Amino acid sequence: MNKINKILLAIIGGILIFIIAVSAIALCTKNARPGEGLRHEDPLPKSVAASKTAFNEIGQIRVFTKEDENQQKSVIVLIPWFEYDGTDNSFYEELDRKHLNLKSILMNYFQNHTKHELMQLGEEKIKTELKEKVNESLVLGKITGIYFNDYLFLD
Repeated sequence: MNKINKILLAIIGGILIFIIAVSAIALCTKNARPGEGLRHEDPLPKSVAASKTAFNEIGQIRVFTKEDENQQKSVIVLIPWFEYDGTDNSFYEELDRKHLNLKSILMNYFQNHTKHELMQLGEEKIKTELKEKVNESLVLGKITGIYFNDYLFLD
C-alpha cells in the first residue's frame, strides 16, 4: 500500500509540475490571454442617468439559436432592458403595451443567427442592430440603448 501511495504522489507531482511549466511558458511567451472572451457587464437599470429612464419589463428570454453547419443549436439566455430619454409616460405606456412584440423581435433576431455568427458580430453590433429593429416598431419615441443583465450561451 505504501508503494502505491508513493507512485500516486509522484504522478500528482509530475502533473502539477507540468501544469506550472506550461502556464509559465504561456505567460512568458505572451500566448496567454487571460480574460479573453469574457463579457463586460452592462450597467444595472437603476444606475441610468437622471435624464434617462429604464424599461426592464421584458423579463428573461430563453431561445434556441439557428442550427450551425453541424446541426447544433445553442440556447441563449438574456435579460434585456431598454434606456430612453426623459420620463415620457406615453412612451412608457407604448413600451409596456408592446413588450410582447418587443420580446418577439429579440427572440427572432437570435433565432436567425447561429452561435458562431453571434460571437463574430460581437455584443455591441448586436445591440446596435436590435436597437434599430426595436425603434422601427415604436411610434411615440425611440430607445437610446439596449443592455443585457444576462447574456449567456448554454451548450
